Amino acid sequence: MTPSRRADLTVRSRYPLSRAAHALVAVITVLVGAAPAAATRPTEAAATPPTTKAEAATDTGFTAQPQPQTAPDGSAVTFSATYPGAVLYTWYRTDAAGTKALPGNAATYTFTATYADNGATYSVRVFDSAFVQHRSDEAKLTVTPVAATVTEPPHDASVQAYQSARFTVTAGGTSPYTYQWQRLTAGTWADIAGASKQDYAFKTAPADDGAQFRVLVGNAYGPRIASAPARLDVTSGGGSLDPVAHASLEWGINTIYQGGNPANSGCNFFSAGTQAPFQPRQGNVRIVHRLPDGSAQGISDATKCIPGSGTQLNQRALFTEGAGTANPVTGEATIKWTGAFTANAYSGMVTWYLKDPVLTIAADGTGTLTATSGGMGSSRANPGTQEPIAARTVTVATFDQVLLTTTGAQISPSFAGVDYFPLVDGKRSTTSAISDTVKKAEPGWGSWPQSFVDFQYETGLSTYWHSSGLAGDADKLPLDITVGFNAAPVVKDVPVILANPSTAAAQPYVEGRGLTVTADVDGDADLRWERASSAAGPWTAIDGATTETLTIAAVDSSWNGTYVRVVATNGDGRAVSTAVRLSTAPYAAPAFAKQPADVVAVAGNRAVVSFQLTGNPAIDAGKVTLERSDDKGATWTAWTGVTATTADITIAAVPADANGAQGRVVAENVEGARTTSGVFSFRVFASTGKPQLVVLPDGPVDPGKETALTIVGAGFPVPDWASATQTYSLDVGLFDAQVWQPGKQGTRDWVATSPDSSSGQIYHDWMAMTGGTFTIGLRVPAGKLQAGHTYGIGAFLRLTDISTWQDTFGNRSLDAWTPIRLTTVPADGSQEIVVEVPEQQEEPGEFLWTIDATDRTVTLSTAENKGDYLQSTGDLKPVKVTDTRAGGPAWSVSGVAGPFTGGLPASYLGWTPAVATAGAGAQAGTAVTAGDGDGLGASATLGYAADGHAKGTAVLGARMDLRLPVTTAPGTYSTMLTLTALS
Repeated sequence: MTPSRRADLTVRSRYPLSRAAHALVAVITVLVGAAPAAATRPTEAAATPPTTKAEAATDTGFTAQPQPQTAPDGSAVTFSATYPGAVLYTWYRTDAAGTKALPGNAATYTFTATYADNGATYSVRVFDSAFVQHRSDEAKLTVTPVAATVTEPPHDASVQAYQSARFTVTAGGTSPYTYQWQRLTAGTWADIAGASKQDYAFKTAPADDGAQFRVLVGNAYGPRIASAPARLDVTSGGGSLDPVAHASLEWGINTIYQGGNPANSGCNFFSAGTQAPFQPRQGNVRIVHRLPDGSAQGISDATKCIPGSGTQLNQRALFTEGAGTANPVTGEATIKWTGAFTANAYSGMVTWYLKDPVLTIAADGTGTLTATSGGMGSSRANPGTQEPIAARTVTVATFDQVLLTTTGAQISPSFAGVDYFPLVDGKRSTTSAISDTVKKAEPGWGSWPQSFVDFQYETGLSTYWHSSGLAGDADKLPLDITVGFNAAPVVKDVPVILANPSTAAAQPYVEGRGLTVTADVDGDADLRWERASSAAGPWTAIDGATTETLTIAAVDSSWNGTYVRVVATNGDGRAVSTAVRLSTAPYAAPAFAKQPADVVAVAGNRAVVSFQLTGNPAIDAGKVTLERSDDKGATWTAWTGVTATTADITIAAVPADANGAQGRVVAENVEGARTTSGVFSFRVFASTGKPQLVVLPDGPVDPGKETALTIVGAGFPVPDWASATQTYSLDVGLFDAQVWQPGKQGTRDWVATSPDSSSGQIYHDWMAMTGGTFTIGLRVPAGKLQAGHTYGIGAFLRLTDISTWQDTFGNRSLDAWTPIRLTTVPADGSQEIVVEVPEQQEEPGEFLWTIDATDRTVTLSTAENKGDYLQSTGDLKPVKVTDTRAGGPAWSVSGVAGPFTGGLPASYLGWTPAVATAGAGAQAGTAVTAGDGDGLGASATLGYAADGHAKGTAVLGARMDLRLPVTTAPGTYSTMLTLTALS
């Protein structure tokens, strides 16, 4: 793959036998104004101004120009201008960052100035009734800073002892502000250490009752000012321990248990109970997934690893029917649950459980969650072996500030700053398991409770429960524990699609035959099969199809290209399967559309038998075989140890005794119908054990005629990259021995080279894939070979530095040479006519595509109100494509856009591609309608050329079309359009 050259946004691609993709980007911006719905803005008026300041002479048509102003920070400012006959006004603000349009359509522009506006200039552009644009002078705004003020002081607060109290202040004047909170102590206001933010919060104690607090607010433009004081009232005691029944506890442990496991295989899933196999519920414990809307949904064994949102499982273990006592006034509580859940790490390779959890909360807001823990232990060195771990009571989580209410609590377990000292030979170590380096590098370093981590060291999951300095540390923090009183959360049991629609038959399905499509739906539900001509719908019900099986008695061409899906509905909601696309075709017996050619190979090396098979139903790849005959076709035996597909058969190492043998290919379709290819021959050359070249035909070459040669190479282990920017390839060509032969410095000065290569090069990846072998064609031009000269096919290594695209040829390790014999010199008495034609230097050929690096911004017109939508249009910056490669390989340029700033989806954007300048076989891509389906949110083709096109240069373009909802808020929106070339 050849990387893109970002300096001038030109991409070059040179390839032998593979294709490469490269990407460039363009920025698309659009202005949505606040024009009245009844007004349609002319296109000329809608253009967003350039981002650099434009000089404009005074327009005498303005009877009043915007005037410079000076205003204090935070005050209202109005700029105005008068132009008789103006029908459209657009105000602009210019500063060091550039010029941008402002919302509104009036002769005045009013706004609240801030110090950030200091030095900015304001101007207006108007259109008269003839739609001629006129630009006003620019007026400078000077904003003076204002000393800090307190616009809203902290308010009195009343809290229960040991809960958090919070005070906040709102400042005015010119930002930024400084804050210093103070507490009245013995009649004197004293600074509170570290309290230097807009808010001040702390955990209260009974002694804080009656305390007073204030804050000093300042900035760089005046003295600090003190706020009015606020009083804190702290209530102690009260309430009573009341019975709690039907309590619930819901927990997801941590983020490690919400996605793929650390080994990147399967998922870390929860199971109800203490057994290893998955169980969705057992007793008072149920495993659920939380959906993006906050609802809980039951899961099954088939869906336990399907993310609830994005890549996160959002799985939770839900305990219900907890009992105990709680005092919502003081926050004291003790609640117990019965039941267990198992956490299955590494898709069940390591399992541990928590059983019968107990939640304890003291009046000061501290507390613990304890449980009986047990499971199986597994080491990293031998993860396949597990041993049971003795069950014991552990502290799973600790808390330092819990706010209990009458409905329950949201509890954040402690982690940050908690240290862990491991057990070593049964004794507690004095050396922390968290290094000093980690503690310095990670402000939030910490650990789960000691007894729980001790247990996890036995499971083999040791450092997954405390900071280690590795990339996964952020995922180790405990998730919040949710406790509810008196009622369990509602869990939806919507239908679960266990298996999406599929069929055992191979596509295209044979027309006239029956077809069965099946799905698997878990739970009681009403089923309905639907069909559509597009995966995006619209969908219509298929008559009588209300079971998990869709049966089509005789599929015909009307089903070709049709999508089908199943919809399952119950009282909790509905589930929709993915859609499967059906393709159909008439029956066709298996046949060879292209027969295998004779095989030439070097003994012990790879050879490929290529062909083309057709038929419907499909050819069975497992029933494609190679047969060999050593008695001119009298008997045939299967050739074992080969790899077969429906397009070729690869022989990993052709034996020497295959020389002179015959071969044929036998294939069957999936129903057993059989076809046999024509007979072809094997010619096997002895291996030299070194890099070698075989040239066919091996007779003399007539210099006066164009001659087609086949070159077979073997024993060329092209080295991998020499450095991060230096890559090896193999050069193969026809050389004059005076120019190159083994031992000489490599050169591009060949007589001829193969169109099957990239200007003589065969790249490392291809040679590695083929085991150092290749078969290419080469044509010797008529009149190129001179009598008395020695010629041959040569091969040698080329080293390319992709940072400079400079080639060197110093490596001689793979030099190879096979001489070419010429026909005899004419007999005496004949005449030889000699003409000298200067040698024409051939360019190796390149694929280049370019967009202007100095201006990649595509500015669309200001959105116009079309009644049902706002429309904005513009032109994509031209994309220049040049292709001078031999053979005219296919190429394409496609584009995809990301979401606009402000949350607008890319589906609102479309385009109509065009070929502005014809060349290189360029054809325009299909138009994409704005707002239809994914729009340009999905990759779409800008332009392309088919194989075999002529060399040349083309310029591609596109008319951009953006259609937004009429409710879109005024503003400027931008997106990034990524263009990608395949060549």
